[in-house]
This record gives sequence, C-alpha cells and structure tokens, in this order.
Amino acid sequence: MIRSLLLTLLRGFIFFFKTKGLYVIPLTAVIYLIIFWFSPDFLNYLQNQFGQKFVFFTVSEPILSLLKFSFTILFIVIYPFFFAGFLYLLQPLLGLKSLYLLLFYLLGLILFYSGILFSYFITIPYGIKFLLSFKTESLEPSISLTHFVNFFSFFLLTFGLIFELPLFLALFSILKIIDPKKIARYRKEIFFFIVLFSAIVTPTPDAINMSLLAIPIYLLFELGLFLGIILRKFNILSEDVQKVPQQE
Repeated sequence: MIRSLLLTLLRGFIFFFKTKGLYVIPLTAVIYLIIFWFSPDFLNYLQNQFGQKFVFFTVSEPILSLLKFSFTILFIVIYPFFFAGFLYLLQPLLGLKSLYLLLFYLLGLILFYSGILFSYFITIPYGIKFLLSFKTESLEPSISLTHFVNFFSFFLLTFGLIFELPLFLALFSILKIIDPKKIARYRKEIFFFIVLFSAIVTPTPDAINMSLLAIPIYLLFELGLFLGIILRKFNILSEDVQKVPQQE
C-alpha cells in the first residue's frame, strides 16, 4: 500500500508539472519576489515586536537570510494551493466523495494555520523570552539575523506540519495502512515518544515549553484516532472505488 501511494504521488507530480508547470512556476516566482521585496519590513516588525536588534557578521548574511525568510513566508502563503495539489494527487488512490474531499481540504488548512498561529503567538515568544532571560548587566544578547531566521522558520513550519497529524492519521486509516483501534492500545508508549520528541524539538529545556508542544500533539493524536475510527464507519468512498472489490 505504501509503495502504491508513493508511485501514485510520483506519477501525479510528473503529470502536474507537465500540464500546469508552465503557469505555476512563473506565478510562484512572482509571489516570491513580492515577498522578498517586503521581507525587510517583516523582519523589522519582528525586531520591534521581540524588542531585540538583529545583527549580522558577514557581508552575505543579510541577503541569504532574506532569501530563507522569504521562502518560509512563500510556503505559508501558497500552502492552500500546495495542499490542494497534494489531495488532488492522492484522490485516485483515496477515492473520496467530493464532499469529504472538501472537508479534508478545509480541515487540513485549519490545522496547518492553527499550528502556525500557535507557534507564532505562544512557542516562539516564550522560547525567546526564556533564552534571553539569562542576560546580565555584563552579558547583553545580540541575536544573529541568520540564527533568528532559522529559528523562526523552523518552528513555524514544524508546528504547522505537526498540527496536520490528525488528518494524516485519518487518511492512513482510510487506506488501511494503520488500524486506529490497535494503535490506541499503545497510548502510554506513544505518549512517551511524544514527550521525548517535544523535549528535542522545543527551543528551551524547561518543562513548561515542552508541555506547550507535547500536550497539543497528544490531543491531535487522539483526534486523529477518533477521526480514523469514525470515518471507517461512514460511507465516504465514491461508488467507483466501492465497486472495485466486488469486481475482483
């Protein structure tokens, strides 16, 4: 099943870029250039928001940081189109009815941007505040522009994608790659790995910041299992897909 999933995605990407690449690539480039033009203003806003002045130590550091930062913002902006293409490529394998496909799409966007907002308003500010709390009268912090962009970009995208966990668990359940009821038996082990993962990913070593990631991930995990169990009981596949087992 996993092999057929990967082959379906590969063929879909090849077909998509052959037919739509002529329009998508130039449009993406234009959006990227617009974002790049306003990136200094975005970084200046973040600099004022966190009350820290960014510094750089090499001649090429500003331009490279702006390129990385612009790419992060670009991915966040075009994610609805990227995610729509992803579901479009999976649809031949999933065979979802149109209504459920639309619901999956909306749920995916809600989860992704919820992760972005959670990271932006909670995790990143708290992490920066905690790390800068170690300054003293003789030890003043200087935040490198490159390090801040890497820090900011990593946590925004990581939290956005992590919050897609319920959706992927539900999709894997529909594809019968996993069995939600069997996975539910290993809640203790999974919770342990979630805590371990949160301790590695979070920017600060304190328990509070780790909990800010571990608790949402575990709740998302439970939501994914619930969706997987519920969707298996409903008739969400199209008629063409349902006829395949009967013909075999």
